[in-house]
Amino acid sequence: MTLQTALIVAGIVLLLLVVAYNQWQIRKARRPRALQPEDDLPPMREPVVSPVVKPEISARLHEPLPEHQVERREPTLSASPLDAAAVAAGMAASSADADEALADEVAIAAAPSSAHAAAGKPVHAEQASAESHDAADHGEHAEHAEHAEHAERTEPIKPKQDAAPAQAAQPEPVALDGQPAPAVIDPLIDCIVPLHLERKSSGDRILPLTGRLRRAGTKQVHIEGLRAEANAWEPVTAGHQYEDLQVAVQLANRGGALNALEFSEFVNAVEALAEALDASAELPDMTETVANGRELDAFAASCDVQLGVNVISDGAPWSAAYVQTVATQDGLVLSRDGTRFTRYQANAEGVQRALFTLQFGDTNFLRDDLTAKAGRQITLLLDVPSAAQATKPFKTVCEYGYSLAQRMGAQLVDDNMRPLSESSFVAIFGQLQTLYDKLEARGMPAGSAVTLRLFSL
Repeated sequence: MTLQTALIVAGIVLLLLVVAYNQWQIRKARRPRALQPEDDLPPMREPVVSPVVKPEISARLHEPLPEHQVERREPTLSASPLDAAAVAAGMAASSADADEALADEVAIAAAPSSAHAAAGKPVHAEQASAESHDAADHGEHAEHAEHAEHAERTEPIKPKQDAAPAQAAQPEPVALDGQPAPAVIDPLIDCIVPLHLERKSSGDRILPLTGRLRRAGTKQVHIEGLRAEANAWEPVTAGHQYEDLQVAVQLANRGGALNALEFSEFVNAVEALAEALDASAELPDMTETVANGRELDAFAASCDVQLGVNVISDGAPWSAAYVQTVATQDGLVLSRDGTRFTRYQANAEGVQRALFTLQFGDTNFLRDDLTAKAGRQITLLLDVPSAAQATKPFKTVCEYGYSLAQRMGAQLVDDNMRPLSESSFVAIFGQLQTLYDKLEARGMPAGSAVTLRLFSL
């Protein structure tokens, strides 16, 4: 009986201790606390999913505050007035700490196709052909050996500049007609998803969360922020504050159209970013987006033309070493895979862009024995959509071909070994103009930034 009584008493005492501890916790939770800067923020919106595809983004335009409007101040419990500078400093520190904490949490939680017609259809001068690719050619591009040679993009070479002792401050982009200045993302070739932020976010907070937003399959993904100071979209940059974001995936490139799997990968990454930033995303419809990608890919295939002319030796074959020497002396640059030389030309902004390429049969200038390798034909290829019409690229190709022919004891001919005549040049120029007009009508002039993105991998 003594043991039972002791156990009963011990149980009663333990129960009383638990009840007392709970009451203490409740009273502690009800104690008043100091107000925080975020206490007066409006409640978060639930993510809004729109079934309608919006290719363009209507950015929120922020009018400057009237001069007489008093700057908003955070509440404080202090009875005496605080210095305005001290209040502002405290607010900035609190916001920065909150951003860093959220970025750390998200980083820990996140730890867990047909192509553009064989990357450009070779069109020889004798045929003077700029015909469109049909669907069969469009899907069978990988079987042709020239695809890998012409599809690979060479990084543009920018001229070197000496560092100036002091750089003048660059002016901010100026908005036209009150609209945000455009950046890289273009509704002509991109599927754009707006992300509406509940409050401004810094680039330092956003950048660590964009690790999955680089590519979706074979398609490039871009993310830009709306910077209120310049009223312009720009790639997200550390140290800048953004009021809205837009994320875009390219609808098509020379690897083919955006497919359902790539679209799903893109949407999942966007949703993860929106959740991490407490933002609402306007997601497009998959069926319509994929259909838009196929239509754009079909258009690109019909314009993906490469024009070729040949330099044929009148006598003995040339060695690969001799061809390499001539190309290098003429300022052509060997590609990284060693299969071709490229002539670059500066555009209106001074950036060097590929103009045409020189190939010597199947010679690889990095792997082959250049003294033993020989041939009688040099091919000059012009990637028509990638060269601006204003630079008269085909004329440049022909002039360089004639120069080679004169110096190397050769002649400029077509595929049937017939010398190119003035009438054949007139026919070629006419068909090139038709192709240029087609690209222009679509809003993608040859050699423009959007066209270079579309006709690339």
